Amino acid sequence: MSVKYLDFFFNPKRIAVIGACEDKFSIGYNIFKNLLGKGYKGSVYPVNPRREAIQGVEAYPKITDIQRDIDLAVLAVPPSEIEEALEQCGEKGVKGVIIPCFDFKTHVQNLPAIEMKMKQASEKYGIRILGPDSLGFIKPSRNLNVSLFPRIPPKGNIALISQSTTLSIALLDWAASKNIGFSYFISVGSKIDIKFADLIDFLGVDPETRAIILYIESIKNGRRFMTSVRSFASSKPIMVIKSGKFDLSAHVALTHSGYMAGEDKVYDAAFERAGVIRVDEILDLFYLAESLAKQRRPKGKRLAIITNSGGPAIIAVDALLRLDGELADFSDTTIELLQSHLTYLKHIHNPIDLMFEASSEDYELAIKSCLKDKEVDGVLVIHTPSYATNSRDIAQAVVTAAAAYSYKPVFTAWMGEEQVITARELLNTHGIPTFVSPEQSVRSFMYMYRYDYNLRLLHETPEVILKDFEPDEYRAEEVIRKISEEKRLILNFHEVKELFEYYGIPVIPTQKAQTEQEAVLSAQSIGYPVVLKIDSQKVIHKLEHGGVILNIKDEQSVREAFRKLDGLATSLNDPTAKVLIQPMVIRQGYELVIGGKKDPTFGSVILFGLGGELLEAVEDYSIGLPPLNQSLTRRMMIETKIGKYLKTKNEFENTLRFLEEILVRFSHLIIHFPHIKEIDINPFFVTEKECFVLDASILLEADVLEGFVPVRGDFCPPHLSICPYPDQYIDLFKLKDGPTVIIRPIRPEDEPLLAELLRTSSEQTLMMRFFRKVTEITHEQLVRYCHTDYDREMSFVGVIRDGDRETLIGEVRISKLPDMESAEMAVIVGDQWQGQGIGKALCVHCLKIAKELGITKMWMEILQMNARMMYRAEKMGFRRISSDDDSVRVLLEL
Repeated sequence: MSVKYLDFFFNPKRIAVIGACEDKFSIGYNIFKNLLGKGYKGSVYPVNPRREAIQGVEAYPKITDIQRDIDLAVLAVPPSEIEEALEQCGEKGVKGVIIPCFDFKTHVQNLPAIEMKMKQASEKYGIRILGPDSLGFIKPSRNLNVSLFPRIPPKGNIALISQSTTLSIALLDWAASKNIGFSYFISVGSKIDIKFADLIDFLGVDPETRAIILYIESIKNGRRFMTSVRSFASSKPIMVIKSGKFDLSAHVALTHSGYMAGEDKVYDAAFERAGVIRVDEILDLFYLAESLAKQRRPKGKRLAIITNSGGPAIIAVDALLRLDGELADFSDTTIELLQSHLTYLKHIHNPIDLMFEASSEDYELAIKSCLKDKEVDGVLVIHTPSYATNSRDIAQAVVTAAAAYSYKPVFTAWMGEEQVITARELLNTHGIPTFVSPEQSVRSFMYMYRYDYNLRLLHETPEVILKDFEPDEYRAEEVIRKISEEKRLILNFHEVKELFEYYGIPVIPTQKAQTEQEAVLSAQSIGYPVVLKIDSQKVIHKLEHGGVILNIKDEQSVREAFRKLDGLATSLNDPTAKVLIQPMVIRQGYELVIGGKKDPTFGSVILFGLGGELLEAVEDYSIGLPPLNQSLTRRMMIETKIGKYLKTKNEFENTLRFLEEILVRFSHLIIHFPHIKEIDINPFFVTEKECFVLDASILLEADVLEGFVPVRGDFCPPHLSICPYPDQYIDLFKLKDGPTVIIRPIRPEDEPLLAELLRTSSEQTLMMRFFRKVTEITHEQLVRYCHTDYDREMSFVGVIRDGDRETLIGEVRISKLPDMESAEMAVIVGDQWQGQGIGKALCVHCLKIAKELGITKMWMEILQMNARMMYRAEKMGFRRISSDDDSVRVLLEL
């Protein structure tokens, strides 16, 4: 069903309330009363079989008896009557339905069957359903209150979407008391049809909404959520509070990585990858929305604190450091300036304590000096009212200083209540967020920093670190196929080693032995000292079972170790177990962990951090979502303490770069095999010169027992929440008078190539593509073109190779429209390459892929003066739909 119906849903002209009655404690009565009493300009129709009048309005026995078309229906009926009411709505042609029915799951006998019938009715009649368990929605700008909340909040630019009904009431009540305005309030309830992703898509293009707040208990479709959030996170802040930080699901995992990557940590990783801000406390959502609306985002986490009271400043410092922020170190210039003017201060350091009787001039000087300092990313001003100062005058000083350096954010905490009310009003009026406590101020600063940090992740241009990387997928598949045929789920280490080698992941030299003599010969060929390990399907964590014997230095010790491990295999009743022999690593280095698991919401995820025996004790790790590139792997590494530490070691520079490659290779392995349930490389050993796997285990999904089915050609494999690079869409084209062109999907690493194409294109070529005179293409614009979400947008580039150098000569792009079945297409070809057929080849290739992806209508807008493109479009089958003085709009039915 199309998203386009949601505008119809949330802007209805005629609403029917089925189940409306005179019982003042009923859902139908209260929703009907709220619709009538708040200035809504549309029509409202009560429906009940007894035809009793509701607040003087005569009711209809059935919705089908209403003569006018109905846009939205509220089903205020018992669960047993929902199915019949939905059928009547379908027959009437209603396209939007709200189902309150609180505590729905506890009031029905067969929940799956009832939900299936609701979904079937939704599909059959094209009805969009909000709920069950939905409080409804409110649109203050239209005085539209289709909810059980008795008041309409002020009009504003924040949209609030909540999954909890009872919490929604509390949030609305609190927001109303603080006069916080909304563009929309929407209660999603059980999400039988309309989900968070649908609402984000709708609100993302809503001109009245500038920020979106989500209260989430669970997400059913991680991929759908990710693609909608990633589409709008750069243009509208999306803030989330997610309940359920502590879960038990991780404890059923078999590998270390599966245990560590618990559900809530995966949500954190998904939010970060999507550019979402996650906050811990409900009120912080509104404080943060206010701060983002008023101030620029800080580019770093270095905060300067200016105060007239030491106590609150210390509290602010504690909060800052607890949230991983930093106290700014002032430059020498700033210190000298402050010392020369604030002579009564013996020392200048951060926080700056201006003393109890500080004047407004002192505040203004201190704030301006800090804002001007390049070592400062933001300023927090804390003021405690004093008999000797006027709090409003101090506030005016803050306003003046902030206006002089508006490119950095300023936060304020005016302590007290009655004495500082007018000062707070002044600050709010001039767009400076003010808080009642230092902790709230610091949290807003750090949340804003994290938001900017996450957005920069979306905008980073990665380097090409795996050029022409082609793992041996077919031989790797044979490894998994063999295990499937043997009805096993756990790979032996030698099978893991073989799989890794096909993806270029280095493994320590390893030999296997089935007899004592074979173990001795292997040890001699490897060279002492050696390590002996058990290799059994029944032992995942070898150390915990005594399955690892270290630092064996002679033949007799090898024989004793082998007998011990052979006895362990016998006790495990595993006749297939073998003994592995590896060299003992005595070089200086560090043990890391690289792992992966399947999350029920977001699919496969990747873990990196400090490994070895300390993995669970220290819990120093980060989680990322595949696919990974160089920027994403570097971010994962630097988010860990071990990653930060190794980055300070110059001798590890080359190793860390190779480690980035390993993580990208590992990401490819995860992408290619949805059959992998858990994978654990622990330890992964790194030294100054090399890195390699010391031990690893892989657990497969249970469905491989029924047969191995390789995944090939899928546009986006179902076990991923972010579509990987679609290399199946690569093609070749021979220019009329030139070399062969590779036509392939665009990738983030192409930013410099695209920049070069646009820089060398003529003014006329750019005008034909962008419909305006283009003087400069910024990094942010290039990122928008190169970092595509393949679920929503496809761009194909024509590339010519000359040795290691690539030249981008043309680009074609399709962007899906809100109905996800239509798309817009645009193309550009560099001046030097025009007239050689590349433009046609790009368009034909793009249209072929669009049809495969389910696009049924392709639109183009062409300037009237672009006769060549108009001719080409008509030759491809496009027909004119409309035109004006400047452009022609054409359509191709696919």
